[in-house]
Amino acid sequence: MRPHYHYTPQANWLSDPNGLVHDGDCWHMFYQYNPQGEDWGHMSWGHAVSRDLAHWDELAPALLDDERRMVFSGSAVMDRAGTAGFGRDVMVALYTAAATGEPQHQAQALAWSNDRGTSWTDYPRNPVLDLGMADFRDPYVFRHEPSASWVMVVVKSNEQRAQIYRSADLLRWTLASEIPARDAPGLVWECPTLVELPICGSGQSRWLFKVDALNGAPGAGALYLTGDFDGHTFTPDGPWQVVDHGRDFYAAIAWNGPRDAAGRPAWIGWMGNHAYQKHFRRKGWRGVMSTPRRMGLLEAPDGLRLAQQVEPSVAGLFGDFGALATDGMAEMASRIELSAAFSGALSLADSGTSRFTIRAEGDRWLLQRRDTALPFLDQDAELRRRDGEGLSLWLDSETIEVLSPDGTGAAGFQHRPADPHLSLETDQPQFVSTAALA
Repeated sequence: MRPHYHYTPQANWLSDPNGLVHDGDCWHMFYQYNPQGEDWGHMSWGHAVSRDLAHWDELAPALLDDERRMVFSGSAVMDRAGTAGFGRDVMVALYTAAATGEPQHQAQALAWSNDRGTSWTDYPRNPVLDLGMADFRDPYVFRHEPSASWVMVVVKSNEQRAQIYRSADLLRWTLASEIPARDAPGLVWECPTLVELPICGSGQSRWLFKVDALNGAPGAGALYLTGDFDGHTFTPDGPWQVVDHGRDFYAAIAWNGPRDAAGRPAWIGWMGNHAYQKHFRRKGWRGVMSTPRRMGLLEAPDGLRLAQQVEPSVAGLFGDFGALATDGMAEMASRIELSAAFSGALSLADSGTSRFTIRAEGDRWLLQRRDTALPFLDQDAELRRRDGEGLSLWLDSETIEVLSPDGTGAAGFQHRPADPHLSLETDQPQFVSTAALA
């Protein structure tokens, strides 16, 4: 069953979002894509566009691999002033060119498009940043207006180290500073992002540095720090925090594009996990994106916390909330709200192997996923629960996203139910409401 409101390609493998940019009319989402099959390999950039972050149109792949290199993750920006010399209002992509043979080699390369991402020209002097390393990847690039420079954050993956580079023209890059691992859990850093976020309700802002650890980190592996950034150096002001407590929200990066009225940017992640993605049965396509989420910061007693809200245009796809259906069934594409008074347990199950359970226990929400046919999906997770808080579930045919009301708690899960509807079992139906896709 295909997802109803989460993006997935018509065919083949999808993973990390890349090149998230708004061209003035449309949101662009590039992503890791295998044009030759549904397993990881031949990494290229797929391409989809949207006018509202809720409805997506898949386009032809953008940047394709060749016999020399694969096209790993990276960024796209609109070069409005033509700083790179390719003309004004040109879309510029910076990506990791990963050698297909031995010795392993990863460097940062550039391509540009004069037609909003439909066709691309590789920079003839690629790479634009090369340290001669085997694991140096995933540039996140943005414009930093206060210092009138382009900024790139890129990781030395096996060293658990991020580097910040600056450029006037997107072509020549100078090292400005580094972000070391300090006491970060996990190994093999990937897919960094550095973005300024509003502190909700304060009129102030701070910066968020996010990186994904491929192995050994809690939750989905995505970790973040809050702090200051002056265009050269990121200075953290607190400990590492976990972005998502499920195992299926990875490689998220922020859009270079418009912010909402509260000053919040949008980002999106891959709802997958390299540890087990290859074990799903073949069906012609593989890989799902999360819902786009708006990002802000909330002040908590122990410091600033990332707060995520599902993009309002996605929320607008659903009808009005109503009481739990008397037959105890949930539509495959639905929102489920647990009220602040909920203190029991809720389970979603198919007729055979799959069950997802939420239980309220004191100041915690306990989340449990079980699948007897796909035991690698089994997981236990928990979210903090404050007095007077409920919980939101965003259910689709391949995914479950769980968010706390203030957005500081998030957990993403893949699931593979066999039925088009799920039974919804709870000991407190009066505190559960549902809304289906309109």
